[in-house]
Amino acid sequence: MPSNTSRKGASIRITAAVSVLLQIMFFVQCATASATEITFWTTEVNPERQAVIEYLVRAFRINHPDIAVNVRGVEENKIAAELARAREAGSGPDMIGCASDLIVSFDSRGWTNFAETGRVISGIGRNNFYPGALNKLRLANGRFCGIPFNGWVQGIWYRKDWFEEKGLAPPDTWDNILKAARAFHDPENGRYGILVGTRADSYAEQIFTHLALSAGGREFSKNGKVVFDSPEIIKTARFYKELAKYTPPGPQWWRGRDFYMQGKLAMMFYSTFIMDDFAIESVAADSLGGKNFPDLNGTSFDVNLLENTCVVPVITGTRKAGFGVVHALGLLDTGSRERQEATGCFVNFLFREDAYITWLHMVPGGMLPVLKSVTRNPAFYRDAQGVFHKYSRQRIEKVISGFDSLKSFSFADGVLLSKAAQASALGIVPAMIDKIVNRGVPAEQAVHEAAAELETIEEDLPEKP
Repeated sequence: MPSNTSRKGASIRITAAVSVLLQIMFFVQCATASATEITFWTTEVNPERQAVIEYLVRAFRINHPDIAVNVRGVEENKIAAELARAREAGSGPDMIGCASDLIVSFDSRGWTNFAETGRVISGIGRNNFYPGALNKLRLANGRFCGIPFNGWVQGIWYRKDWFEEKGLAPPDTWDNILKAARAFHDPENGRYGILVGTRADSYAEQIFTHLALSAGGREFSKNGKVVFDSPEIIKTARFYKELAKYTPPGPQWWRGRDFYMQGKLAMMFYSTFIMDDFAIESVAADSLGGKNFPDLNGTSFDVNLLENTCVVPVITGTRKAGFGVVHALGLLDTGSRERQEATGCFVNFLFREDAYITWLHMVPGGMLPVLKSVTRNPAFYRDAQGVFHKYSRQRIEKVISGFDSLKSFSFADGVLLSKAAQASALGIVPAMIDKIVNRGVPAEQAVHEAAAELETIEEDLPEKP
C-alpha cells in the first residue's frame, strides 16, 4: 500500500509534552570522548523524520551521556546491499530499522544478536506485543530475529451511514462484502459498490493477498514448494473478478480513493495512511479534484466523512486474516559486548512510551503502535496535527487490532520465504489479476500460469559465513 509520503508535505511537529525536554537538552553538554559509539541505520530517510529521530537521540543522551548514537538514513531498496558490503568490510551498524521481512532475511547471514533481542522483548513483555506483529519476527526455532516497532494495517473502509440506511452488516466477511458491493452499485447515478485494483500493480497485489490469506491460500510451503495452484487461490481469483464488476471503470489503483473522498464509493481497500485524509482538509485536497479521473468533477471537503466512515481491518473467508506491514528493529552481532549492551539500552529508550509516541507521531496513522499498552496511553491520541483527536479511541483500537491477525505470503509456518519476495518483485500476482479482470482469461487458467511462473523462481537465500 502506498505510504503517501510524497504527497504529505505537512511539517512534523513535536508534541507539547515532550517539547519541554527539547528545551532542556540543549543545555546538556555530553562528553563524547569517552562515550561508547553505536550506529543506527534506518529507512526513514525523509528529512523531517530524520529531524525527529535526531531529537530522540539527543533526548536519550541526557540520561546516557556515555553512549553516542550515530544515525544514518538508507533507502529501503539499498539497505540489504549496503549492509552486506559494510559487514564484509568489518564495519556496519549496530542496529537497523526497516521492514520486518528484510530483518528476517538478514538472519540467514548469521548477523543477528539473538541474546540482546530476546532480552529487549522479554523486558517489554511478549504479551504486550500484538501477536501478529511479533510473529513476523519469530523464526521456526522460536527465537526472535528482530523487534517489531510500528506498522500500518490494510482494511476495508466503508460508508457506515449508507450501510445503516440499507440495514447491511459491516463488510467483514466475503459474503457481506459481495452483498454490499451489489447493493450499492449504481453506475448510472455515479455510485459504485467497491474499488479493487484493476491494473497490474502492487495495490492490486495487496488486495488479492489479503483476500487469499483469508481463504487459506499460499504461494509456497515452508519448504519452498509452490502451492499456489490450489482451490483456495482459484476461489479468491474468482471472487476478485466478481468484485471488479462493482468497481469504477478504467484502470483503478490507489488513486481510486478519490471516488471515496468525493462520495461516489461505498467501500475501498486502503491502508491506515488514509486516516489523516478523512481528518484534515488540506491533506485531502488532492483527492477532491477531477484531474485523476475524467468522470470525477471534484467536490468540497466532506466534514462528516470521517464520522460516517468505519473500517474492517480483519477479513474472514474461511479464516480471519489481517494484512499490513511491520517495521522492526534489528540488533546485529558486532562482536563487541559493550556496543551490543549500549544498543540494547538505546532500543529500550525508544520503547519508553514518551519516546515511542514521539516516533509514532511522525506519521499519524501510517505508524501505528505494536504495543497494546500504548493504545491505552492518552498521549498517543494527542498528535500535533490533531488527527487522532478526531477519531474515538475505540475506532483507533479497532484499526490497530489488525495486528492480531496479521498474515503474509512471505511466511509459512514461521519460515521466511525469499521466493515470495522475488515473486512480488516480478509482479506475478498483479499480472495474473490483469489477465483475469481485463483480458478475460479464466481464473483456473490464470492461476495455473502464475503457479508455473512461480516454479521458475530459484531459492535465493544467502549462505551464512
